[in-house]
Amino acid sequence: MENSLQTILDNVSTADSLNLYFIIRQEKENLVGRRRVLEKYDFSALRVDINNEISVSLKRLAKEQLQRAINKNLELTQYDVISDDQEQVFTYSELNRIGSFAKVINEQLPNRTLIRTMQIFDEIYNLGLIWAYCIELSYLDDDDSRKYIYTFRKLNAGNIVVDENDNNPRLAKSFMTLFNTRSNKLEFLKGSAVKLDATIDCVFDEGIFYILQKHQFETLVGLAEDFQEQANLVVDELQQLDKIVGLEHITNAINTNTAIHKKLVRLKKLQNYVELNDRMITKMKQAAKAEKYKLKTNEEGKIIIDNSRDVDMVIKLLCDYYKQGVVTGKNYGTYAGKYFATPETL
Repeated sequence: MENSLQTILDNVSTADSLNLYFIIRQEKENLVGRRRVLEKYDFSALRVDINNEISVSLKRLAKEQLQRAINKNLELTQYDVISDDQEQVFTYSELNRIGSFAKVINEQLPNRTLIRTMQIFDEIYNLGLIWAYCIELSYLDDDDSRKYIYTFRKLNAGNIVVDENDNNPRLAKSFMTLFNTRSNKLEFLKGSAVKLDATIDCVFDEGIFYILQKHQFETLVGLAEDFQEQANLVVDELQQLDKIVGLEHITNAINTNTAIHKKLVRLKKLQNYVELNDRMITKMKQAAKAEKYKLKTNEEGKIIIDNSRDVDMVIKLLCDYYKQGVVTGKNYGTYAGKYFATPETL
């Protein structure tokens, strides 16, 4: 059951214990055949010892981020790939759909006593890429049961700064420098460092993700990469239907424009293209004409895609982008919306 953001904030405020984890991502070895991106990587949690000053700052960060969302009066909305309004807090509970990352939530963090503690920074090199950082906040509920709330933030390569003498080829070089006020010179700051962004992408509480940064969350759990894979699968299925000429233009768009990924994932969810036939193509041409666009077909009645504008229009038509209000008759254009069965379709 969903908790309100205020309830989560109240519980974070009463937390009496805090741990910091780095989430490490590493590509699985000996992969055989075509594996979904969501199963391509292993994720593991690594505990990092921190001092009290950092602990206090991280708890304050979690509280401030939750309070900011509360102050904006953002509604809790179930996650959907495409949404008209991005100014919402999306909830996501389908852990079985996020592949290997779910193991961090379901297996590793609940067995926190088995999680290794980082001893030296160099050991990360052998584990993989620092993918994110996680704050674990623990509190006692009304029944004196120990409960846990987690926040996550996806890290980028620029967050990792290595010692200038470190020659490890797996890390991109970025040097930390310090201006010495005594010598009035810029000097190397010795050692390695991790910059912890003062923001969080999502909160995990009682089996539910509360998403504050949608794109970052999708990247964090692997959905963003999976979207591209699913988009290519849609093209493969359209190819088998043999009703569209020029599908290579959609493939090119997939490789150069990430915005199209979600549109094709939306199409896959709707499954509208499964029924693509001559009658449906005629309706698509009529809908395009109403938008003052000519949808081209060849002598065999197949749709012709020649350019990026054709790609955009064909996907819109297949996704039922053009909608009409049943009460006012007003026309709308949106990829969003939830399908519901009418009595005639039951």
